Amino acid sequence: MKRVSILIPMYNAEAFVRETLESCVTQTYREIEIIVVDDGSKDGSLFVAKEFESDARVKVFHTENAGACVARNLALDKSTGEYVMFLDADNIISKNKVETQIKILERSGGENAVVTCPWDRFYKDKVEAEFPILNVYHSYDRGIDLLLDLWTNSEMFETACYMLSRKLAVKAGPWMPGLAKNQDGEYFARVLLNASQVIYCPEGQVYYRSGEYNSVSKESGKSKIEALLCSFRSYKINALAYEDSARVREALTRNFSLFMYLYYGRYSDLCQEAKREILDMNMKPLPSGTHRCRQISRVIGLENFLRLRKLILNR
Repeated sequence: MKRVSILIPMYNAEAFVRETLESCVTQTYREIEIIVVDDGSKDGSLFVAKEFESDARVKVFHTENAGACVARNLALDKSTGEYVMFLDADNIISKNKVETQIKILERSGGENAVVTCPWDRFYKDKVEAEFPILNVYHSYDRGIDLLLDLWTNSEMFETACYMLSRKLAVKAGPWMPGLAKNQDGEYFARVLLNASQVIYCPEGQVYYRSGEYNSVSKESGKSKIEALLCSFRSYKINALAYEDSARVREALTRNFSLFMYLYYGRYSDLCQEAKREILDMNMKPLPSGTHRCRQISRVIGLENFLRLRKLILNR
């Protein structure tokens, strides 16, 4: 049996990490290892995680606080499995998640294949999750095809939805240290650009905890918005290097246009940078936002709509 490494960065997750680890150690697939990297937690997270080391499959490491990306990279370095998945310390996976995905990879995939699965949010109890259908819930012949669909539909897979081979993780490169926003989007964009195919596994499930615990990750100070723009630039560099085509340029333009729609009122300087990235591809900003906003933008242009909206809101 091939080993699957579940890689968990942890920071101040005392209230939730027990439930997360229990969802790992009770997996129906037994050939797993669980690597927890405590990123300098100031609460009792490390103590709770170490209780699970009575299970020989669980290994807990402690480092000074350096951010989740550094912790994930260390977890990968410490792991030994042929396959890996990244799980945040407050989220939960269904008991069959690893088993159903590894069976698909072993039967239908290769070392460059990726398996995905459905996910949904919950706040207090995972029974709240209803798993609505997303446009990207199907298989793809190439990783880039999923990536473009994610950008075009403004959808995402939660980090733990992905299972991939260690070789593919190494080929994609490390998580980007210091990136304050969209860490998973930037990383898995590189994974998908290196993936030969994506196989959708509807049986496994990921439960994403939302609410007050995630308030820090939702902060939108200028440094984090700059980081988001940085991640979009990374998309552009890597995607165009893989395939410089009309469909890729349009999908990238949708990312930068959405950035302009979201932040024009607060960070117009950053939005001008996003516009320059669009013009650099010989493209024009595309309608973005709600259905009504897109309708108006098609008539007067996105930037004119954003100027008008800002003028009205500032009255």
